[in-house]
Amino acid sequence: MEREWQGDHLTEAGAPLDFTLGTPNLGFVEPWRTLITDALGRGRWVVLLTTMHISFLNGNKRGEDANLDAFLTEIAAQQAQWRKELGINKAEADAAYAFLQWCDRLSLILCQRALPERERWLEISDGPDGERYDVLQREDDTITIKPWPFREARFVVVADARYLTQLRFKHNAELIAALEAAAVHTVEWEFVK
Repeated sequence: MEREWQGDHLTEAGAPLDFTLGTPNLGFVEPWRTLITDALGRGRWVVLLTTMHISFLNGNKRGEDANLDAFLTEIAAQQAQWRKELGINKAEADAAYAFLQWCDRLSLILCQRALPERERWLEISDGPDGERYDVLQREDDTITIKPWPFREARFVVVADARYLTQLRFKHNAELIAALEAAAVHTVEWEFVK
């Protein structure tokens, strides 16, 4: 069961939260526990990668909150158990997570329209092979990546987008209603080697 829009998604001023600005109250682990429970319902691979991401997001906060420290230790033990059950080692799990992070970073660059102008390169991240990857948008709007990681020399990626013009909302339900009422637009990116 998807729970994407449960909880509060507004700032105190009523603006939609920007998840890239960090997670407030990192010592408060119950929302992470809920996320883990939901992920576990989708399978061990999903929950393994989800907990690895939670560890990544919160690992630099170790030592600041005893509750968070205990939680991170707990999920590290769970990760070991899930790896054993899945028949994979830590290196294989780390490579899968590095690939997930790489894809997540590239999708954020695209969806946030963060590609630099004038054919300038932007770092995506290191890939699962440990090599750095960069992305560039050409003058003709096609996109390339170096080194080229794909089998195909040319392909198109498509996503749905909803645009809001309202900047403030009285409550979370109003934000959700506005998103549901917004027209769905197709966004496309053409990748060319």
